[in-house]
Amino acid sequence: MPLAPDASPQEEQGRFSFYSQPNCSLTRGGRKKAFWGIAAVTLLVASVFSCLGYWLILPFAGLEVGVLAWAFDAVGRLDGDYERVSIRGDEILIERRRGEHLERRTLNCRWTQLVLAGLRPPGRVKLALRSLGRETELGAYLSDEARLDLAKQLQTRLKPG
Repeated sequence: MPLAPDASPQEEQGRFSFYSQPNCSLTRGGRKKAFWGIAAVTLLVASVFSCLGYWLILPFAGLEVGVLAWAFDAVGRLDGDYERVSIRGDEILIERRRGEHLERRTLNCRWTQLVLAGLRPPGRVKLALRSLGRETELGAYLSDEARLDLAKQLQTRLKPG
């Protein structure tokens, strides 16, 4: 099953659970070490050139380190993000965390439709669940193939029975 390495479906006695999160390859400590390593080298080189009389390089090096700090902070905000879909009986629970925002939505299997769009190139495959006129997009951290795999798994569980 070609799901992303950070996505895991689980099944047991009529229950289905799917969990995915962004692939953050650096830990918080690793990000700090990488940032300070890059910042130290940048500021050291800028200081050497400043001592040689090229003082104008210092503000640009400072700006570079500032933008780098902003970028590392933006990546760090993804640390706790996740997406979970659970099906128990006739109830679908969708739970997402993005930054400080936690969203929960409960749907009824019998009133829920699976929506797939962008199946042909060049579009990105969009997977969503529609219920009571409102769509909830799923698979934000998955590849197109993994989204299609998840759609197949969900479709078998959404058929009215």
